Amino acid sequence: MPNVEKTDWDGLAQQLMTSMHGLRAGHGAHSKDMEMRGEINALHALHHQPEGMTPTALARACQVSTARITKTIDQLEGRSLVERHASPHDRRSVIVCLTDKGEAEVQQRIDGINGYVAGVLCELGEYDARELVRISGRLAEVVTRRAAEAGSQAGCPMEGDGAHEAR
Repeated sequence: MPNVEKTDWDGLAQQLMTSMHGLRAGHGAHSKDMEMRGEINALHALHHQPEGMTPTALARACQVSTARITKTIDQLEGRSLVERHASPHDRRSVIVCLTDKGEAEVQQRIDGINGYVAGVLCELGEYDARELVRISGRLAEVVTRRAAEAGSQAGCPMEGDGAHEAR
């Protein structure tokens, strides 16, 4: 085990952040997707909730304001990707659901992203790709645990996004 006293943790943190910043350069090829990021997030959240979601729950899942999600829903509805229905449990409330066209759009984007990432992993080679996946999983565990500890120390409950599994 490395000596904690001699390890330059700040230097390693800076190197990691620089590397992560470099990953953003790869988004240029997908700028159209990035422009529609809010829409994609909403479609993805709805994909994981086939029964639909209220606009408030969708806003929470996408971590945006209710005003922003209303605009996003309007845009998606205009392209026939989502539809609004009266809630069967509360007639004052609305449920937003994916249409078949919306589901096809989500699946097309998932397939495209998976293909892109698979290509990147292939270029890394099997050993490095497996190590990246292993270390990323471990990093997610540590970050999640530390966030939960910070939340419990601050006295505020940790809230999930209400949409789907942890990323």
